[in-house]
Amino acid sequence: MFSLRLLLSLLMLVGIVLTVTFSSILSTRDAMHEVEELFDAQMVQTAKMLEQFYVEQLTEEQLVQLAQRPILFHVSDSKIETFADQANPITLSYEHKLSFQLLSSAGQLLAYSDSSGEQLLTNFTQGYDTRSIGNELWHVYSFFSLSHQVWIVTAQRDDVRQELVSLIISNTWRSPLIIAPIMMFFMLLLTYYLFKPVKLLERHLNKRPAQDLTPINFTLPTELASIQKALNSYLLRIADTIIRERRFSADAAHELKTPLAIIKLHSDGLNDLLSSQAPEIQLATLAYIEAIGEGVNRINHTVEQLLLLSRVDAIEALNQTDCKLVNIIENVINQLLHVIADYEWHIDIPAEMTINADPFYLELVLKNIIENACKYSPVESLITIEASQDNNQAMICVMDQGRGMSDEEIGLAKNRFYRVDENASQGAGLGLSICQHIISLHHGELTFSQVEPHGLNVRIVLPQTQV
Repeated sequence: MFSLRLLLSLLMLVGIVLTVTFSSILSTRDAMHEVEELFDAQMVQTAKMLEQFYVEQLTEEQLVQLAQRPILFHVSDSKIETFADQANPITLSYEHKLSFQLLSSAGQLLAYSDSSGEQLLTNFTQGYDTRSIGNELWHVYSFFSLSHQVWIVTAQRDDVRQELVSLIISNTWRSPLIIAPIMMFFMLLLTYYLFKPVKLLERHLNKRPAQDLTPINFTLPTELASIQKALNSYLLRIADTIIRERRFSADAAHELKTPLAIIKLHSDGLNDLLSSQAPEIQLATLAYIEAIGEGVNRINHTVEQLLLLSRVDAIEALNQTDCKLVNIIENVINQLLHVIADYEWHIDIPAEMTINADPFYLELVLKNIIENACKYSPVESLITIEASQDNNQAMICVMDQGRGMSDEEIGLAKNRFYRVDENASQGAGLGLSICQHIISLHHGELTFSQVEPHGLNVRIVLPQTQV
């Protein structure tokens, strides 16, 4: 099982990360390309300005003199090495990193900037090039002025470009890295808000009693309203089915009572008639008479269980009152004297223990549980009944030393018509479901657990105050 909220949050998170990553990569790539274009254009523009404003002013005689004695163009050091250093209207961040050289067609140095020195920057091929000078990598642009037969070379250090690119990349990634966590936080809040109706519906369904089949009435978004409508339709069909089931059980039980009474009456009459016959006839027919009586008793028990189930299902409110538990236990034991005589008993009920319950229906529950404990326990084994309470709840436990129940059987025990042993058990499988329904009407809890080395512990927990 997966969480839609978690899955949606993860998808949104991945979407944000991918969007930020790809947009930053594209922005970085474009920024690097534009920076290269900008600096290259700057070198071309500088070369053309040198040609127009300096080289074209030179005469042939001046060119000869410059070839013999190259001139040095000195630019005062601005002491600003990086873009991070503060510039002002007089000094520029990277002015000292711009260099140029003028050379004759024969490769003689005519003029140069002090940042480049006398070492030749160009390989005398027009266009862009990169060269390593000293420990620095330079981007070089070479332009040959045909009118004056002069090479004009402009150059820039690579670290200047890389520094600017780094600044742009840093700014490109910084903003998304700051905004992305904030966006993710708000996305998580949004998913929590959007799934809040689902969570409320889940809590409502978890707290809803099993017997409550009334329609669900929540104000839900359009997408969930259809689910609520489907659930209500499903609950309505279940309620109709349960009503028909209860009606059938009640009608069948009532219809069976009369034929059962007739069979019982005729069985007793036949038994009386046979009692006056010869002993050999009585002996030959005894097995049939006992089989008829056993069958009638078994069906009669099932009919009584069906009638009781129908009666319990129809209960809308219990007549709960404060009553002494020890009195209820004594009444149950008195009703089961014919059953409990073959077992050892340990009963530990506080004499003053008072519980809030409907005594009639609680007696039905305890009678059923104690009867089951006797039915599934070996003769002369110990059966324990004990109770305790605190400020919030009262707890009644019935523990036997019988065969017990497996975890699977415990999970199915409260289902209607479920019998642990389909062959050996003579009940209809309704007793524990009736007990569960009665205890749930008390807003209590009926649970089963295994007892070591063998046996079953049936625990009833009832709230101390009437809900």
